[in-house]
Amino acid sequence: MRNISILLLSIAIFSSCTPAKLLTVSSTNVPLKNSAFVFENDTVRITYHFWADNGIMDFDIYNKMSEPIFFDWKNSAFIPNDQMVSYWQDVTNTVGSSLTGSSWLYSGIVTSGASKSIHQERIGVIPPHSLIKKNDFRLVKSWMDVPKDGSYNKESSFLNFRNYLMLSTNEKFDGKPLAVDNMFYISNIKSIHYGKRADYTAPNCFVVKVSGEYKKQK
Repeated sequence: MRNISILLLSIAIFSSCTPAKLLTVSSTNVPLKNSAFVFENDTVRITYHFWADNGIMDFDIYNKMSEPIFFDWKNSAFIPNDQMVSYWQDVTNTVGSSLTGSSWLYSGIVTSGASKSIHQERIGVIPPHSLIKKNDFRLVKSWMDVPKDGSYNKESSFLNFRNYLMLSTNEKFDGKPLAVDNMFYISNIKSIHYGKRADYTAPNCFVVKVSGEYKKQK
Protein backbone atom coordinates (compact mmCIF):
# COMPACT_ATOMS: atom_id res chain seq x y z
CA MET A 1 0.00 0.00 0.00
CA ARG A 2 2.89 2.32 0.86
CA ASN A 3 4.51 1.62 -2.52
CA ILE A 4 1.27 2.51 -4.33
CA SER A 5 1.02 5.78 -2.40
CA ILE A 6 4.60 6.66 -3.31
CA LEU A 7 3.92 5.84 -6.96
CA LEU A 8 0.79 8.02 -7.05
CA LEU A 9 2.65 10.87 -5.37
CA SER A 10 5.49 10.57 -7.88
CA ILE A 11 3.03 10.67 -10.80
CA ALA A 12 1.32 13.75 -9.34
CA ILE A 13 4.65 15.55 -8.87
CA PHE A 14 5.81 14.63 -12.38
CA SER A 15 2.54 15.80 -13.92
CA SER A 16 2.63 19.11 -12.07
CA CYS A 17 6.15 19.78 -13.41
CA THR A 18 5.51 18.71 -17.01
CA PRO A 19 6.03 21.66 -19.36
CA ALA A 20 3.08 22.88 -21.41
CA LYS A 21 2.04 25.81 -23.53
CA LEU A 22 -1.08 27.86 -22.89
CA LEU A 23 -2.51 29.15 -26.19
CA THR A 24 -5.03 31.98 -26.38
CA VAL A 25 -7.56 32.20 -29.22
CA SER A 26 -8.81 35.51 -30.62
CA SER A 27 -11.30 36.22 -33.39
CA THR A 28 -11.65 38.84 -36.09
CA ASN A 29 -15.43 38.52 -36.40
CA VAL A 30 -16.83 36.57 -33.43
CA PRO A 31 -17.19 38.40 -30.09
CA LEU A 32 -16.16 36.84 -26.79
CA LYS A 33 -19.23 37.06 -24.54
CA ASN A 34 -18.80 36.07 -20.90
CA SER A 35 -17.93 32.37 -21.10
CA ALA A 36 -17.72 31.71 -24.86
CA PHE A 37 -17.22 33.05 -28.35
CA VAL A 38 -20.73 33.63 -29.74
CA PHE A 39 -21.74 34.35 -33.33
CA GLU A 40 -25.41 35.28 -33.74
CA ASN A 41 -27.79 36.42 -36.47
CA ASP A 42 -31.56 36.14 -37.05
CA THR A 43 -31.24 32.45 -37.95
CA VAL A 44 -28.66 30.78 -35.71
CA ARG A 45 -26.52 31.19 -32.61
CA ILE A 46 -23.14 29.46 -32.78
CA THR A 47 -21.21 29.03 -29.53
CA TYR A 48 -17.51 28.06 -29.38
CA HIS A 49 -15.36 26.48 -26.67
CA PHE A 50 -11.73 25.56 -27.36
CA TRP A 51 -10.55 24.32 -23.96
CA ALA A 52 -9.08 20.81 -24.30
CA ASP A 53 -5.65 19.27 -24.62
CA ASN A 54 -4.27 20.39 -28.00
CA GLY A 55 -7.42 22.47 -28.48
CA ILE A 56 -10.59 21.43 -30.23
CA MET A 57 -12.96 22.94 -32.77
CA ASP A 58 -15.93 22.52 -30.41
CA PHE A 59 -19.10 24.39 -31.29
CA ASP A 60 -22.86 24.10 -31.07
CA ILE A 61 -25.40 25.54 -33.48
CA TYR A 62 -28.77 26.65 -32.12
CA ASN A 63 -31.70 27.11 -34.50
CA LYS A 64 -33.50 30.31 -33.49
CA MET A 65 -36.24 29.90 -36.08
CA SER A 66 -39.66 28.21 -36.00
CA GLU A 67 -38.74 26.03 -38.98
CA PRO A 68 -35.93 23.51 -39.59
CA ILE A 69 -32.49 24.58 -40.75
CA PHE A 70 -30.47 22.34 -43.07
CA PHE A 71 -26.67 22.11 -43.22
CA ASP A 72 -24.59 20.94 -46.17
CA TRP A 73 -21.72 19.28 -44.30
CA LYS A 74 -19.81 18.49 -47.52
CA ASN A 75 -19.52 22.18 -48.33
CA SER A 76 -18.93 23.14 -44.69
CA ALA A 77 -15.40 22.95 -43.38
CA PHE A 78 -12.80 23.45 -40.69
CA ILE A 79 -10.11 25.52 -42.47
CA PRO A 80 -6.72 25.68 -40.67
CA ASN A 81 -4.23 27.95 -42.44
CA ASP A 82 -6.36 28.02 -45.61
CA GLN A 83 -6.51 24.22 -45.98
CA MET A 84 -10.12 23.05 -46.31
CA VAL A 85 -11.11 19.97 -44.28
CA SER A 86 -14.72 19.03 -44.98
CA TYR A 87 -16.98 17.99 -42.11
CA TRP A 88 -18.39 15.26 -44.36
CA GLN A 89 -16.81 12.22 -45.95
CA ASP A 90 -18.54 9.59 -48.06
CA VAL A 91 -17.64 6.78 -45.69
CA THR A 92 -19.21 4.50 -43.11
CA ASN A 93 -17.75 5.00 -39.64
CA THR A 94 -17.66 2.60 -36.72
CA VAL A 95 -18.80 4.28 -33.52
CA GLY A 96 -16.59 3.03 -30.71
CA SER A 97 -13.36 3.52 -32.64
CA SER A 98 -12.10 6.52 -34.56
CA LEU A 99 -14.69 8.90 -35.95
CA THR A 100 -12.56 10.13 -38.81
CA GLY A 101 -10.94 8.74 -41.92
CA SER A 102 -9.44 12.11 -42.76
CA SER A 103 -5.84 12.40 -43.92
CA TRP A 104 -5.61 15.78 -42.18
CA LEU A 105 -2.70 16.12 -39.77
CA TYR A 106 -4.91 17.04 -36.84
CA SER A 107 -6.57 13.89 -35.58
CA GLY A 108 -10.30 13.48 -35.15
CA ILE A 109 -11.94 12.74 -31.84
CA VAL A 110 -11.95 9.14 -30.62
CA THR A 111 -15.08 7.82 -28.96
CA SER A 112 -15.75 4.86 -26.70
CA GLY A 113 -18.67 2.53 -26.26
CA ALA A 114 -20.38 -0.22 -28.19
CA SER A 115 -19.36 -0.44 -31.83
CA LYS A 116 -21.85 -0.01 -34.64
CA SER A 117 -21.61 1.11 -38.25
CA ILE A 118 -23.23 4.37 -39.32
CA HIS A 119 -23.11 6.26 -42.62
CA GLN A 120 -22.46 9.96 -42.46
CA GLU A 121 -25.30 12.08 -43.80
CA ARG A 122 -24.23 14.89 -46.11
CA ILE A 123 -27.28 17.04 -45.26
CA GLY A 124 -27.94 17.62 -41.58
CA VAL A 125 -31.01 19.17 -40.01
CA ILE A 126 -31.63 21.16 -36.83
CA PRO A 127 -35.29 21.22 -35.70
CA PRO A 128 -36.79 24.53 -34.56
CA HIS A 129 -35.44 25.88 -31.26
CA SER A 130 -32.89 23.12 -30.75
CA LEU A 131 -29.17 22.62 -31.26
CA ILE A 132 -26.50 20.23 -32.50
CA LYS A 133 -22.85 19.93 -31.43
CA LYS A 134 -19.71 19.34 -33.48
CA ASN A 135 -16.21 18.57 -32.19
CA ASP A 136 -14.45 16.68 -34.97
CA PHE A 137 -10.97 18.24 -35.15
CA ARG A 138 -8.04 19.13 -32.92
CA LEU A 139 -6.46 22.54 -33.43
CA VAL A 140 -2.80 21.59 -32.87
CA LYS A 141 -1.08 18.31 -33.66
CA SER A 142 1.70 18.44 -31.08
CA TRP A 143 3.96 20.56 -28.88
CA MET A 144 6.55 20.68 -31.67
CA ASP A 145 4.19 22.77 -33.82
CA VAL A 146 3.91 25.57 -31.25
CA PRO A 147 6.37 28.49 -31.59
CA LYS A 148 7.98 30.50 -28.78
CA ASP A 149 6.08 32.44 -26.13
CA GLY A 150 4.72 35.84 -27.06
CA SER A 151 1.83 37.82 -28.45
CA TYR A 152 0.81 37.51 -32.10
CA ASN A 153 -1.54 39.24 -34.47
CA LYS A 154 -3.48 37.61 -37.28
CA GLU A 155 -0.64 38.09 -39.75
CA SER A 156 2.13 36.74 -37.51
CA SER A 157 0.21 33.89 -35.86
CA PHE A 158 1.31 30.32 -36.66
CA LEU A 159 -2.35 29.23 -36.78
CA ASN A 160 -5.29 30.97 -38.39
CA PHE A 161 -8.40 28.85 -38.61
CA ARG A 162 -11.95 29.27 -39.83
CA ASN A 163 -15.29 27.55 -39.33
CA TYR A 164 -17.19 27.75 -42.63
CA LEU A 165 -20.82 26.59 -42.57
CA MET A 166 -23.33 26.37 -45.42
CA LEU A 167 -26.97 26.41 -44.32
CA SER A 168 -30.45 26.85 -45.75
CA THR A 169 -34.11 26.66 -44.77
CA ASN A 170 -34.59 24.47 -47.86
CA GLU A 171 -33.41 20.84 -47.79
CA LYS A 172 -32.49 20.96 -51.50
CA PHE A 173 -30.63 24.26 -51.00
CA ASP A 174 -32.70 25.94 -53.70
CA GLY A 175 -32.22 29.68 -53.97
CA LYS A 176 -29.38 31.39 -52.15
CA PRO A 177 -28.08 29.53 -49.05
CA LEU A 178 -26.57 31.38 -46.10
CA ALA A 179 -22.82 31.04 -45.55
CA VAL A 180 -21.30 31.61 -42.12
CA ASP A 181 -17.54 32.18 -42.02
CA ASN A 182 -16.16 32.54 -38.47
CA MET A 183 -12.44 33.38 -38.23
CA PHE A 184 -9.97 32.78 -35.39
CA TYR A 185 -6.22 32.86 -34.71
CA ILE A 186 -3.75 32.13 -31.91
CA SER A 187 -2.93 35.48 -30.31
CA ASN A 188 -0.79 34.53 -27.31
CA ILE A 189 1.48 31.67 -26.19
CA LYS A 190 2.65 31.24 -22.60
CA SER A 191 4.71 28.52 -20.87
CA ILE A 192 3.04 26.87 -17.87
CA HIS A 193 3.18 23.59 -15.93
CA TYR A 194 0.68 21.04 -17.20
CA GLY A 195 -0.38 20.09 -13.67
CA LYS A 196 -1.48 23.70 -13.08
CA ARG A 197 -3.59 23.94 -16.25
CA ALA A 198 -6.87 24.09 -14.33
CA ASP A 199 -5.82 27.51 -13.04
CA TYR A 200 -5.98 28.80 -16.62
CA THR A 201 -9.23 27.20 -17.80
CA ALA A 202 -11.04 29.53 -20.19
CA PRO A 203 -13.21 29.14 -23.31
CA ASN A 204 -10.72 31.08 -25.41
CA CYS A 205 -7.65 29.08 -24.30
CA PHE A 206 -6.24 25.58 -24.52
CA VAL A 207 -3.12 23.69 -23.45
CA VAL A 208 -0.53 21.74 -25.43
CA LYS A 209 1.56 19.39 -23.26
CA VAL A 210 5.16 18.47 -24.04
CA SER A 211 5.27 15.13 -25.86
CA GLY A 212 7.26 12.07 -24.84
CA GLU A 213 9.15 12.24 -28.13
CA TYR A 214 10.22 15.83 -27.40
CA LYS A 215 11.45 14.95 -23.90
CA LYS A 216 13.54 12.06 -25.33
CA GLN A 217 15.18 14.46 -27.79
CA LYS A 218 16.04 16.83 -24.94
